[in-house]
Amino acid sequence: MSEILVSIVVPVYNGEKYLKKTIESILEQTYSNFELLLINDGSIDSSAKLIDSLVATDNRIKGFSKENGGVANARNYGVSLAKGELIAFCDQDDLWLPDKLEKQLPLFENPNVGLVYCGAVVEALLYGKTSKGSLANKQRGYVFDQLVQLNMLTCCTAVVRKKHLLKAGGFDDDLALMGVDDWHLWLKMSLICEFDFVPEHLAVHVFHGDNYSSNDEKMHQAELVCLVKIKELATQCDKTAQWADIIQNLHIRYAQCYVSAGLFNLAGDTFMRAHQTRKNSLFWAKGYMLKLVPDFVWKSLQNAKRTTAK
Repeated sequence: MSEILVSIVVPVYNGEKYLKKTIESILEQTYSNFELLLINDGSIDSSAKLIDSLVATDNRIKGFSKENGGVANARNYGVSLAKGELIAFCDQDDLWLPDKLEKQLPLFENPNVGLVYCGAVVEALLYGKTSKGSLANKQRGYVFDQLVQLNMLTCCTAVVRKKHLLKAGGFDDDLALMGVDDWHLWLKMSLICEFDFVPEHLAVHVFHGDNYSSNDEKMHQAELVCLVKIKELATQCDKTAQWADIIQNLHIRYAQCYVSAGLFNLAGDTFMRAHQTRKNSLFWAKGYMLKLVPDFVWKSLQNAKRTTAK
């Protein structure tokens, strides 16, 4: 696969704090036949100047500026400029290990494969924690049935075949999908091509206070919008799924997140939504109790439990 050009699209919005480290990790790739497209999405910090300085250091780096339109819009703009048969994505704060592309590209020798991904190390800078994402739930082949349950890949791990991406319609830049626009695209692609997977952690996905994806409530709503859109498309493709179960499981997952975050009233509302999606007295009871008992009581119990566990 050494002759294939890979276009790497990096959307940039006020990314001056993180971008240089990200670009350095990409330039260290052992597979060198790539172009690196930096898309300045209307930044109001010094990102534009930083991009200009980076362009001057390596002829594979190309910088472009556009009015702010959101990350999905910036990715689509990068795709429109891409000359490569394969396209990879990396966010402005994520990192790649040096052999990422070298290990992913051979899997495209199968012409039915339209997307190859890998595992990612997760860095939560806000909490000073690093963990290796599980490789156990990764899937190969036609993965729609698994992917619609839970997004199994982060954007910085994906390399896609451009023709399949375009056939799927690219990223939907509806702002209601912000934070999950990549999952939405992967779902669309999973209806038309196979996925493959390198069972290694070849990227680092960084969470910090500036990440949109760190806001559970917004992500919850965005995932619901994604499922509504995908349900319509899947129906048109004669693809069936247990939609009520899928949406209920989504509510339960976020309800548990809200409990962990101490948002007990919101957790109660969310358990109620799970019950309304598909009647279940256990979820109704959990929701009722979380809303009935004052938050300060739940927080006291939660703190006592955490203290005991230490």
